[in-house]
Amino acid sequence: MLNAMKQKSWNFSRHINLKAVFAPSTIAAIVGFVIGTVTPIHMLLIGTTAPLRVIQDSTSLVRDAAIPIVTLIIGGNLLRGLKGSDISLPVVLGIVSVRYVFLPLCGILTVKGAIYLGFVGTDPLYVFVLLLQFAVPPAMNTGTIMQLFGVGESECSVIMLWTYGLASISLSLWSTFFMWLVSYLLHFDY
Repeated sequence: MLNAMKQKSWNFSRHINLKAVFAPSTIAAIVGFVIGTVTPIHMLLIGTTAPLRVIQDSTSLVRDAAIPIVTLIIGGNLLRGLKGSDISLPVVLGIVSVRYVFLPLCGILTVKGAIYLGFVGTDPLYVFVLLLQFAVPPAMNTGTIMQLFGVGESECSVIMLWTYGLASISLSLWSTFFMWLVSYLLHFDY
């Protein structure tokens, strides 16, 4: 039995790409969980009296620089979209309308159903964030995946250019509507 399990795990590990599974972000999450949950390591690294607090200070500096770096990466990816691609205007309009009209409407139905079934509490901020996640632009991970596989980079750039370009208008409108909806759904009087 032990040999059979060992053989199956060996066959499984040969067919899976461990380099893709253990990407740098996955390894960083695992390290973060270990540091946060293992008390001796936590006491060594975290806090003002920790002996190795310089590591926490260094990672804080890197963390503070992450938002500008991601903004530059987004800008670089969107620049490819300005150069054009073979994607047609009706396809872009269809994607943008589904992303910013139909998906938030489906999100309203989903969250309202979750409230009705008792899966979601009555915290208005929590309900608002649940609704808001249906109206945000697509994640940068999509563009990263396209770059890794080398397929559809220019098309993805065009789509992301228009979705991020229209995000300020869409998020403003949907945020206003969601705030009204949360106060209506949860019967709060302000």
